[in-house]
Amino acid sequence: MSRVLVTGGSRGIGRSICLRIAHDALARGKTPKIVVTGTGTSPDLNNVVAELKALGAEALAVPGDLNDPDVPANLVAHAVEFCAGLDAVVHNAGGAIAGTLLKTKLADWETVFAVNCRAFFLLGIAAHPALRQSKGALCAIGSNASEAMQPFLNAYPPAKAALTMLVKQMAYEWGRHGIRVNCVSPGLILSRSTESALSELKDQERVGAHIPLQRIGSPEDVAAVVAFVIGPDAAYLTGENINVDGGLRHLGPEAVLGQASGWSAECPGGGMRPEKK
Repeated sequence: MSRVLVTGGSRGIGRSICLRIAHDALARGKTPKIVVTGTGTSPDLNNVVAELKALGAEALAVPGDLNDPDVPANLVAHAVEFCAGLDAVVHNAGGAIAGTLLKTKLADWETVFAVNCRAFFLLGIAAHPALRQSKGALCAIGSNASEAMQPFLNAYPPAKAALTMLVKQMAYEWGRHGIRVNCVSPGLILSRSTESALSELKDQERVGAHIPLQRIGSPEDVAAVVAFVIGPDAAYLTGENINVDGGLRHLGPEAVLGQASGWSAECPGGGMRPEKK
């Protein structure tokens, strides 16, 4: 896929997605045309465009706040015009407002759902004609929060769970039109949302030790899967939610108990016993 719209593409996972899409298109002998969006103009957004152009891609930055229901269609219109069509839309923009459910304001709840879920619906509706023509793909960036409770993120896990189901619904209805729709759900990734808490290597190693693959994920890990999902090698893949979390969601209570109380899951047969000191 060489004509792509990427929302939330200015930093972290979004930036890596843009660069990976460009690399893959160039490797296939195509000239990538990528429209990158973000909330407001920023040096980061312009820097990504400069990086893409340096690689040999054609790139355009289009700012827009996805809280505004008119913005998704506007972004798609810019992308279709700039790219002379559209092969894929990747919705990476998202966000959470921390807090407990009891203290969540209705406006905050609606904002989180608007950016994470509603925007993907509106992007899909607007992009449908172009994607139907190109037999293209939609890819939502979800979260492992859609399957596991996340403390103090109130609306975020429900919004991502809704996004995952929306992907399945769109895939079912639009498969007959040749449009594939999938979701890629990162786990703990070293990106914009975690960079302050995990700025030190020792913190990354400490947290990564609890993950089955023994490390925190990188934006490039996610970008590689997104590029596959929207690319020609995934031509028979639709309606799926692919978790890119190093196995994090499979952790059982032993992962917590092992750290908190000295219990171990090494007992034959899968039982748990006190760890010998």
